[in-house]
Formats: sequence, C-alpha cells, structure tokens
Amino acid sequence: MGTIRALIIDHYDSYTNNILQLLQGTQQRVDGKSYPEWNVAIVRFDQFSWDYFSSEILPHLDAIILSPGPGTPHREADFGFNSRLIREANIPILGICLGHQGIGTTFGANIIHTPNIKHGQICQIHHKDNGILRGLPQRFDGVRYNSLVLDIEDVPSELQVTAWTYDPENPSKKVLMGLQHRQRPIFGTQWHPESICSAHGKQIISNFRDIVIDFWSTSNPRNQWTRRWIGDNASLPDHILEQNVVIEQTPTENTFSPPKGSAYYIKSAPVGRGPPPQVVFQTLCRGRSPDGEAWLDSAKVRDSHSRNSYLSSASFTLSYSTKSKCVSFFQNGKKTKSQRLDVTYWAWLDRFQQETILGNTEALDAEVLNQETDPGQPLLQVGLVGYFGYELKRESLPGYRFTPPDEQDVSFKHSDSELLFANTVLRLDNYTGEWTIFSLIRRGEEDPIGDAISASTKIGIDETQFASNLAQVREIFDAPPSPPYIQAHPLPEFVALDNEGSYSRTIQAAQDFIREGESYELTLTTKFKAKSPEVDSYSLYLDLRERNPAPYSAFIHFAAHDKTILSSSPERFISVDSDRVAEMKPIKGTLAVHPDPIEDERRKHQLATDVKELAENLMIVDLIRSDLHNISPSTSISVPKLLHVETYQTVHQLVTTIQSKIASSVGGVQVIERCFPPGSMTGAPKLRSVQILDSLENQRERGIYSGSIGYICASGAVDQSVVIRTIVRSGNDLELGAGGAITWLSEADKEWDEVMVKANAVARGKGRTIVPEATLGSLEAFTESKGHLQPLLGVN
Repeated sequence: MGTIRALIIDHYDSYTNNILQLLQGTQQRVDGKSYPEWNVAIVRFDQFSWDYFSSEILPHLDAIILSPGPGTPHREADFGFNSRLIREANIPILGICLGHQGIGTTFGANIIHTPNIKHGQICQIHHKDNGILRGLPQRFDGVRYNSLVLDIEDVPSELQVTAWTYDPENPSKKVLMGLQHRQRPIFGTQWHPESICSAHGKQIISNFRDIVIDFWSTSNPRNQWTRRWIGDNASLPDHILEQNVVIEQTPTENTFSPPKGSAYYIKSAPVGRGPPPQVVFQTLCRGRSPDGEAWLDSAKVRDSHSRNSYLSSASFTLSYSTKSKCVSFFQNGKKTKSQRLDVTYWAWLDRFQQETILGNTEALDAEVLNQETDPGQPLLQVGLVGYFGYELKRESLPGYRFTPPDEQDVSFKHSDSELLFANTVLRLDNYTGEWTIFSLIRRGEEDPIGDAISASTKIGIDETQFASNLAQVREIFDAPPSPPYIQAHPLPEFVALDNEGSYSRTIQAAQDFIREGESYELTLTTKFKAKSPEVDSYSLYLDLRERNPAPYSAFIHFAAHDKTILSSSPERFISVDSDRVAEMKPIKGTLAVHPDPIEDERRKHQLATDVKELAENLMIVDLIRSDLHNISPSTSISVPKLLHVETYQTVHQLVTTIQSKIASSVGGVQVIERCFPPGSMTGAPKLRSVQILDSLENQRERGIYSGSIGYICASGAVDQSVVIRTIVRSGNDLELGAGGAITWLSEADKEWDEVMVKANAVARGKGRTIVPEATLGSLEAFTESKGHLQPLLGVN
C-alpha cells in the first residue's frame, strides 16, 4: 500500500486544518484495493529558513499543499519563501486560495481585486475536466473566501486556466478559479475545496494523489528531488513530525484511570425536588462564602442544549493577569499566595488541573455517573468555575505578539481570568426537577490542593460534614422558606462608547481590510458603560433571567476583586462530556422576535435564507472545524446541525452544531486554550483578524466580554459559553459589550441596529435602557449633562 509523505504549509489561516479531512477516507479504491495512505504534517510558513527547509525537509516529501491565508503572495511576511519553493522544487504542489495566487504570481501573473468579492459564499465552478478536476461534474458548488484574484486576461504562458466562475454582475465575464502548470505537477484552486459547503473536495484530493503517484513512478532518478518509490512504507521523519502544529491524527482512547486511594474522592447523593433555584441560591449560596459564589443557570428551562443548573459557594478563588504574569489565590477573604509564571497561564492551569486536582481525585463510580446524566451531556460534580477573558488570546493564539507592561503599571484589580473552586455543588436537572448534591471528600489529613494554594482552611470536607450538609439541604427542601423579597433597583442608563457615526467609520475601515484580502470577516465590538453605587447585582440578574432566559445564563461573584458577572448567553463555546465528545455551537445572524406570529415567521425565513447571515455563519463553522483539529483526530469531526434557526425569548439566531472526539493526550484546559478565543468573536482568519481588531478598536481591551464562562470539572468534563449578552459589574461600574460580524456585504446602519438589538436584550426593561450615543452627540456632552456620570470621562 505504501505512503505519500505530504506537508501542508500553513499561512496562519483558520481553515488550513480542514484539509486533513479531505485527506482522510480517500485510500479505498473502487475495486476494493487500497491506495497509499497520506502521511501528513502541518507546519507554518515561517517556521524554517529556506536553506534548512530545502536541505532537511524537502528531500523527505512526496507532495506539498500550500494553504489559504490572509494578505498577498507578493508580501514575504504573508508568503515567506514559498515563491522560491514553487519555482525551484520539482515536486507535486497544490495551492489553495493564497497558495493558488502564489503559484500564479511566481510565474508572472497579476493579482487584481475580484469584480465581486465573495467570503463564505457558494459559487458555480466551471472547468476543463483535466488535472485535479478530472471526472467532476461540469458545474459544481465551491465556497469562495477571496477579495483578490489572478487576472484571467493575463495568464503567463507556463500556466493554463482550468476553472472559472462568472461575475454575477457581468455574466459574460469569467473570473479565474483554477490553474495548472503546463509541464510540472503544480495546481491551484481559488475556491476552498475543504469548506463544508464545497462539493467534490475529496475527489479533487484523490486526483491529486493519483498525480503524485504517477509523478514519482515516472520521475527521472537523476533529479535531485527524486527519492524512493512511493510504494514503500517510509513515514515522515521525526524531525518533521516534531514540528507538526496539530495533534497526531491517529484516533486514541482515553487511557486515564482515576487514582484509587487518592487524597480526595467525589461523593453524590440525591436530594429530590425542591424550591425554585433562585430560592435555593439565595438561601444556601449567596453571601455564604467570603470568596464568592456561582450559579450556572440554564434559565431557558427544558432547553436541549443546557439541561443542568449548578449552584455553589467558593472554597477558594484564583486570578491571573496577562500583564503581570501573576497567579494569585484567595481564601476566607484574604490573599494566600501569589506567584509569577514563567510559562503561559494555560500551561500552568493545565498542570494545576491535571496534576493537583484531577491527579489527586478519585472520580465517581461509572455506574453512578451514568445515573446522574444522559450520554452527550457534560456534568459538573466539583471543580473550577469562572471566566477566561478575551485578552487571554495573548497566550493562546500562535503568532500573537504581546509585551507585558512594567510591573508597576499593573493594577492589582486587573485580571484576565478568575476561577472559584466549587467544593460542593448543587445540581438541578431542569428536565426532571430533581436535585443532586456533589462534594469533594477528603480521605484524611493529606490536602494537596490546599498545599498548592497555601490554604488556611483545608480543601474538601469529611463524611460527617457531607451528611450534615445533605441533611440541611433536605430540611430546606422539605419546608422551603418563602421566596426572599429582593428590592429591584432601577439600572442606570448605559452610555455607548461609540456613536453610530464612529462605528460606521470603523465598519468602513474593516471593509477596507477585507477588500485588500487581509480578512474574510471581522467581529467588531463596542462597549456600553454605566455607573451606580446603588444597583443590586443579584436583583438585576433575577430581572435579566426573567426577561431574557438563555441556556447558558450565569451569576458569578468574585469577592476578591468585587467583580460580578450577570450573563444571559445563548451561545455554547465548547463542552466536553464524560465520553470525551466535544461540542461547539457558534451563533452568527440575529433578528429580533416579533409579537405578530406571521411577521415573526417571515423574519425566521429571512434569517434562514439571508446570504450575508449564512456566509457569516459558514465562515465560523469552517473556522471551528479547523480549531477542533487541535484537540481531535480529523476523522472524528462532524457537523450534525448546519445553519439552523433557533429562537430565544427576544431574538432568533442562526446556529450550527459541531462535534468531535477529544484525543486522550488533551486535557480540559487545553481544550479551551486551543480553540480560544471563540471564533464567533474574532472572525477569520483568527490571528490576522484579532490583530486588525486590536487596531480598529483602538487597543481597547474587551475584558470578560468575548471570552468564555463556565466550568472545568475535577473529572475533566468542560462546559463553556461565549460571553455575550452579559453585564459585568466591577465595584460600582457596569459594563456591557455588543457587536457583530463585519463582512463585505455588511451595511453600516443595519450593523448598528443589530448592536442595539443585542444590547437592549440585556439592558432594557424596568427602567433599564441603552442610550444610543447617536442621540446624544458625544460621550463628553452626555456626561456634562449628567453630572453624576462625570467619572465616565476618560474611559478608553
């Protein structure tokens, strides 16, 4: 059978990894025999010098695939030495999008702006039925992500056009979509065959495979690039595989066995039916710990996406700042320990979770666990609950550059992540109404988690405390107290930090970047702020969950920094269940619910068929599929629900569900890190888009907004939501973020309207209103007219 040793050269694109799925499942022939298998690694274009690549890597390859990417092949910072590779290396090459354009420019073709910019849109591909397109239907669907294109009127003699589409505004005008070299095995496609909505991608790769086999079987042995017959079973050498930027693609099973006789074990007990969760939280959790409390609240009852709600008080908290590189621990209202990291926060937290928590905790018996949750549902027993702020992109995105400021410039209260440890958790099954209590039980005096944080009070409880806690909960459930009266303080007016005019100008700037091929989609955001020393966070949250119930609602209070999160997020970022199945649910496309049923149905149909909204969602779907390759074998990645309209209390949204099986080498923290920040909050390609957004948003930090909220269970299970529809209170300051994906098809006034719909879904009601900046002239003018809001001046 043999192997084909291939290298995919990535240009920091967010779709590159999806090429791996095209390479899978193309080994089986019609006659039942097997083709050679692909032995593939992905490296980034700037990992090696040309001298090292040409001498130490190229001789070990049978084929090269040049990935899509932002920018232009004329720019070395975008394309590296690949023009030299195309020119000098006698090896089969397939270029996609940027790679395709690089093939053209290497041989003298010109790049022009495409007459009709397409990103995440399907077009009809026409072709000549040769090369990698042999045997395909004469017309088929291909997804385009391009603003630039090779000029079909000026194709160099060495190249021939193999595929094209037509300009919809000028149906007689061809737009170049594919080419190949006349003598050498070099091929390019402008469209993305790896997109989930492109047709015949695997057949294109199969044709390329046949060309690779034929090339090496007939190649002149005196050619300096020629190596052994492709039929032997040689693999890529270790020095190449060690540089691979995605995980090994061999499916693996979870081999971790919970330690027996460890320092802790998890115990659970049924509690039965009880009062409403807000009463339970108010009675048993709120204010009970000097370190804070959490309510992960599936406020949209019987929602299929979030079945369980969780309530807990903190036994300790930790916080981290990318600016100071310090992790701090707090217990009983005091800091117990602070340490400066010499690794990323993600690496440190992964070790803390895997070795200190998971490595010392015996999990629930599998039979008990199966009784507690349905397959496909993640479950929090005990563990870490909190947020990862957007600025943690500084340590999660390969290629992102960030220089921490001087230590003295860092505020003590600045944090990019805060997590509380839930020692005991009350779980409500919203389907059955049944409650369960989970606790971390200490076997003896040994307390490795407490030792790690220099705790003044031991972590975990003993069996006697568990029995006492259980009895207390059952007593309250048997004779529940009257629902507490919570004074509903009116929320002050929120002030938009951008007005419609400035936001529209920023949209234009974003579209300029898109026009030049720097991004396919940019998720632009803005902030709204308010200031009030009187507003009660919990009463505000109760009002929010009533007006805007969502499957991933949350109320989390961190006492150390006097910070409270009030979230009504409808969007899952990522979850991992007990079977190590990951799920992501990106949302792109929003329309307000209308009270008239006929008009409301029209709106849902409009959303389901809107070209712009479908393109926005598809771009993020392809991005997330690529992200999942960082934690899962490509064969396990699937999309069970694509571009589906879901309805919430106040909005309709376009949602997709993507799933995969997590590799055994990947821990819960790594699952979050390798997909962070959420692609729906960045755009694509992720790295370049984030860099552009930093500039467009004037380096203004998003904070918690655009990050994720949720838990990492001591068992390794994960469930995180995207931080949208969320108010953050820090002291007396209230902050709300909102935004939307900007594409070439975006219209500034509609984008501003969408921002206001999203913001008002959170802040409108019972005197709570968003004040559009456009109606007030400027932030300065507004604060001058409202003297009590003067401190808002100077906010970035």
